[in-house]
Amino acid sequence: MINRTRIFISSAYEDALKGPRQTIKRNLEKSGHEVPIFENGDFGTWEKDTLQQCLDVVDSSDVFILLINEKAGNMNPETKLTPTYLEYRAALMKKKHILVFVSSYIKQQFDLLRREFDQLKKAYLRDNPRQPSSPIEPFEKWMNEQSKKDGMMKEILNKADHFIWAFLYDLFENRSWLYTIDFHKTEEECLKISSMLSTSFRSVVGYLSRQREIQQLEKQATYLANYTDFTINLMNVMNENNLITHTKDYDGWCRFLEKGISCFTEKEIIQTPGYNPICVNTISNCFAASLYRRERNLLSLVGTAGEITANEFYSLDEEDVYVVNAYNETARLIFFSEEKQTVYLTERFGEYVLCLHFRLSEKWSTEQVQAYSDEVECAIIDEHEHFYVFLTLLLGGREHE
Repeated sequence: MINRTRIFISSAYEDALKGPRQTIKRNLEKSGHEVPIFENGDFGTWEKDTLQQCLDVVDSSDVFILLINEKAGNMNPETKLTPTYLEYRAALMKKKHILVFVSSYIKQQFDLLRREFDQLKKAYLRDNPRQPSSPIEPFEKWMNEQSKKDGMMKEILNKADHFIWAFLYDLFENRSWLYTIDFHKTEEECLKISSMLSTSFRSVVGYLSRQREIQQLEKQATYLANYTDFTINLMNVMNENNLITHTKDYDGWCRFLEKGISCFTEKEIIQTPGYNPICVNTISNCFAASLYRRERNLLSLVGTAGEITANEFYSLDEEDVYVVNAYNETARLIFFSEEKQTVYLTERFGEYVLCLHFRLSEKWSTEQVQAYSDEVECAIIDEHEHFYVFLTLLLGGREHE
């Protein structure tokens, strides 16, 4: 069928939601949409990694419907995440059209907990350098304690699995609108959902079915065009200034660095990208750089980019100097100035040491940068991998000149 939308229905596999899932599926399919659900065998033959299979179906869907009642489903004891939550995070990261339907009773109870959760989350972030890897981490200890005490909080918390309250708070923080539903009035309520979805899709269904393909092609085309411009411009600067033989042409190296750092654009710093991606901060475009070359027992400045003041030389015996440490350790190192809120990525290439300067959008402490050093490096390097490799090849290839 032309302009058919693929809709994924996500929920814990609990008895109260079996009927609603089937009713929503049936009514949406009557309207011409494709609605695979795992209990009907719509995903084909089950593989060993059933969670990954569900995530793949989320990725290939246009719309993500989330149903939340009392049960959270199986929570992994190591990651403290549930399959339903991972499906939601996958849909969020892929920028799917997300619609969340919550039991009206559970939503009422959550509203009574929300202010307490606000304070608990603030306290957690104050005491921990990293964001929680699971939505339940900031609240788990408090909920367990309250569940052992008599009182209103115990009564509320025990009305659903504890993960449900944390899940709802995560949805609230992500500004997902929570539609309420009475799952006991299955047919009547689900007909409303189906009718609402069909009406809202009617004007955009053609685009939704092609959206992912269009976005992917556009992203690839932009990346290739930018990479082509970058490599041509960098080679032109190197050739025009004859930097292969004129190693001490300060102005030439400055022009080289100005072109070289232009590829490093603003990127998000993502925690746990493999299973629960969370944006914890944003790193700026590269606003400055310095390049040093070894001459006997010194590292001498050969060029800079941006408005920085760099020392003309350093002794290789000096301690606590970024570029000296990077040269002597022959490693890529991340340094941080808390006062300037600046991250320095420094690496040796042959006889050269390159130091790149980046700022953070949100203020961090040295402890936080150390806790997220791998994620910071990933945001800088992995997101610009081909550009960075080409830049450093031009530098590293000069060590045998």
